[in-house]
Amino acid sequence: MYTERNNRPFGSVFAKIVLIVVALFILMILFPTKGFVTNYIDKKLGTTKNSNFNSNLIAMATAASGYYTDSRLPKKTDEESKMTLKEMLDQKMIVKLTDNNGISCSTKKSYVLVKRKEDEYTMKVNLTCADKTDYIILHMGLDGTQFPSTSTARCTFVKNLDEAWTYGQWSSWSTKKVEENGNIQVETSSKKVKTGTKTVTKDEITTRPANKYIYSGSKVYYVCGNRYDNPGTYEEPTNCIKKTTIYYDEPVYKTVTYYRYRTKTLENSKVDTKEANCDDESLIKNGYTKVAQN
Repeated sequence: MYTERNNRPFGSVFAKIVLIVVALFILMILFPTKGFVTNYIDKKLGTTKNSNFNSNLIAMATAASGYYTDSRLPKKTDEESKMTLKEMLDQKMIVKLTDNNGISCSTKKSYVLVKRKEDEYTMKVNLTCADKTDYIILHMGLDGTQFPSTSTARCTFVKNLDEAWTYGQWSSWSTKKVEENGNIQVETSSKKVKTGTKTVTKDEITTRPANKYIYSGSKVYYVCGNRYDNPGTYEEPTNCIKKTTIYYDEPVYKTVTYYRYRTKTLENSKVDTKEANCDDESLIKNGYTKVAQN
């Protein structure tokens, strides 16, 4: 008896493999760079070109938020303070920003603009790159000391449930300003420090009686020489006057404030621990202390 052997399943699988290899070969020829693969994955994952731009924008906002503290904020309503990306780079506040193609973003057209209004401050962060231009605006009340940070860093906060806190050792005195809050105690000391000298003048007046001369045995004259400010011959007794200007160096002083501080530490282990954004002020207000950045 003749039994026919059926090879079609194997042939079908083999044919599919061949077709897949040929298709991949054609794709490699048509799209030889990895950009095709990257774009395909980005499309599937929902990643857009905006992600890098947004990261750069947030980096600028974060750096500027740390820079514009109370002493650098405009003081009058409608007063503005502008800082370009170039100035931020020059001050080492941020590193060079590039777009998705590796092209540097504009250092002149990209900027941060802080403006004081009647009831708040606004910070406009504008970023201009080759592929996109956009901006964000941050808001802060007039009683604030720093713009809200755009940082996403996470920190650990602890609260002593027994309120058993104690302060550590005082730091050394320094001219670096330290702000006091619920976790830091600050002491200040001021003293005058010599910063240099300045030249000042002082007038000294000297007087002496005029020289007396008797002429022809009876006529009396009183004479002041040319080195005096009132030279001449006088019939009445007088004083010869000489004004001298003296130059001397006078020290210049300024008042310098020194700061020292000490921080709270825990005395026992009965604490509540939370993890949150490092800029979460609500936890600080509720008695938590930031102890570590994760």
